Amino acid sequence: MIRKPQRIFVSNRLPYSINENGDLKRGSGGLVSALMGVSRSESFSWFGFETNEDHALKMHNLVKNTETNVNCYPVYLDKDVYEKYYNGFANDILWPLFHYESHLANFNRSNWEFYQEANKLMAQQIAEVAQAGDTVWIHDFHFFLLPKMLRDLCPEVKIGFFLHIPFPSAELFRQIPVREELLSGILACDLIGFHEYSYLRQFIVALKMVLGVDANFIQAQYEGHRTQLGVYPISIESDEFREKSQTPEVEAKVEEYRRQHSSPFVIVGIDRLDYSKGLELKLRGLQHALRKYPELRERVSLLQIAIPTREDVPAYMSIRKEVEHLVGSINGEFGTPSHNPVHYVYNSVQETELLALYRSASAILVTSKRDGMNLVAMEYVMAQDLKTPGSLILSEFAGAASLLSDALLVNPWDVDSIADAIKKAHDMEFEERLDRISHLQDILSKYSSTKWAQGFIHDLENTILTPRRIPKPMPVRKEDWNSDFAKFIASPRLAVLLDYDGTLVSIVKRPDQVVLIEETRKALLALAEKTDLFILSGRNREFLDGQFQGMKVNLAAEHGAFVKLIGEDWKTRISSDINSWYPHIEKIMNDYTEKVPLSFVEKKKASLVWHFRLSPQDFAAFQSKKMDDELQLGMANQPVTVNIGKAIVEAKAIECNKGSFLRWLRQQMNSVPFLCVGDDRTDEDMFEALGGAGVSVKVGDGQTLAQYRLSSQKDVTQWLWSLVSALS
Repeated sequence: MIRKPQRIFVSNRLPYSINENGDLKRGSGGLVSALMGVSRSESFSWFGFETNEDHALKMHNLVKNTETNVNCYPVYLDKDVYEKYYNGFANDILWPLFHYESHLANFNRSNWEFYQEANKLMAQQIAEVAQAGDTVWIHDFHFFLLPKMLRDLCPEVKIGFFLHIPFPSAELFRQIPVREELLSGILACDLIGFHEYSYLRQFIVALKMVLGVDANFIQAQYEGHRTQLGVYPISIESDEFREKSQTPEVEAKVEEYRRQHSSPFVIVGIDRLDYSKGLELKLRGLQHALRKYPELRERVSLLQIAIPTREDVPAYMSIRKEVEHLVGSINGEFGTPSHNPVHYVYNSVQETELLALYRSASAILVTSKRDGMNLVAMEYVMAQDLKTPGSLILSEFAGAASLLSDALLVNPWDVDSIADAIKKAHDMEFEERLDRISHLQDILSKYSSTKWAQGFIHDLENTILTPRRIPKPMPVRKEDWNSDFAKFIASPRLAVLLDYDGTLVSIVKRPDQVVLIEETRKALLALAEKTDLFILSGRNREFLDGQFQGMKVNLAAEHGAFVKLIGEDWKTRISSDINSWYPHIEKIMNDYTEKVPLSFVEKKKASLVWHFRLSPQDFAAFQSKKMDDELQLGMANQPVTVNIGKAIVEAKAIECNKGSFLRWLRQQMNSVPFLCVGDDRTDEDMFEALGGAGVSVKVGDGQTLAQYRLSSQKDVTQWLWSLVSALS
């Protein structure tokens, strides 16, 4: 019987918990509803952490006895480890920084190690269950490292990741000391999803600035792996929520609240007391509205529910103190014996009360500084009675603003923006309120949380796994070569393509000082007697002529843009218009040379190379990514490609490509097998173009498409002699 692939969900916490009586309790969050709904008809597994060892041991069986299609896997994590992974790193570094509160970020190397430990443990536990063909969907910032760890253990599962919070600007993200590890960890995914395009855009820029990875809104490629990217705005179970808001219990509560309201226009606020929610900005905006529009006094009030969270953390204690001070200040300034403009509740509310608050309020005010989505805004919309529709006042910095186009959008830092929106909502005619709310309800009715989950899973399950190629070791001694390679080099005729820098010679700080050592020169002379030997380099024609003077070898300069066959003169393969981009890029590179000490521009006929190997490395590397970004954008429609290499930024004509050269050469040498050897990113183009027409060898470390790996450049000369000997 063929095993059907299973779906595996991963989140920090499980959708179930065990209460003090030992009974199983199911969570009610939006993610739980969405994932449970999308997999209702088939069995699936869910992994999450549990810090109570007794609960972890019994929860799996309790769930299995209650939910026939759910396999619940509680991963036990010691409370101290959980505290440092969750609060110490995830909530003290990632949460504040991703919400643009970098002054609250507190990096601790020990907490980072616990974050790694927690991710590793989760990967190991999933690997015990996951099998080839399964789909693993990982949720949120707690697990940036998990995709790569899981990929190493389970290379044939499909891995998705969804970020439920904003992704910050690249400049902010760069403040994280372990930024490279976080990005390289998540890029092992097959699909990464965000709530809206601005988050995806920031992620793409961060990939470029931190890892030098070129990406677009569709995909990113890193170390031979292709990751699909997408935008999937989450929603709520809209129709279900509307039905709940219309029950007799809710309607009775609505009437009770309306009788109790001390003003005709009540604005409701429902927020966790988190610094990202902007409660203090909301209160300042209300205060300004009452000052700016005196006619609103005693007519408008705010009923603010502040839900406690992380009460022992100084930053949260501070925001609570500030909020409560502002409440007192506003009530002191505008209150009367029969009216308080702010009714403040520091507590959570039951679902019936929440729905009644939504339906009884004239408006809701959301002033998030940054918010992944903000489902409260959606809940308010769907709870509205179209006979008495209210108004949605929404921060433009909440992800929901990109979906809820008929909201009154505000900049929460602009008190006039908030004041004017409150005034507009107060004065709005019934027809406009009805039109706005009914249109918002139409939008949400067509897009539920279940459809969100279905859309992501559909795209994840339809991704094509990138084949994972692990090159075989290439021994230096011919006696240690495997039979496949030995058989390959026994071909009657063999073409050999060798890179220069990093392959025939070592990489040094001053490229102009690199010359062939005599032993390597002798090996090449001997190899040229037995093969069609090509030196394929990014160097210019003059340099190659000087290095290989008097040697019967074929030369290809500037990555194959120019070729000099034995007994012939140099010929060009370029047909595109170099002048359309060359002077502009030369000027930009010269400008960067002025900024970066000891950097310089190398001018070639069909390419320009900005070198910064001698420059201060961190500063120069940062500037190189800025230059690359500037050139990629500015030269997007020109016949030029721009790449970052080993301490260089190179702009070259589209014909300057080792893959393009190899394809051209294969046409000239029909059916001749090729042996291609190189060490850097430009050689990967050659390895990819080779296909099944020969054998490729990568020199040194790093991901590669090559079939074999020679461990170090220092081994190349001895390996060439072994090749000469084997060919004899």
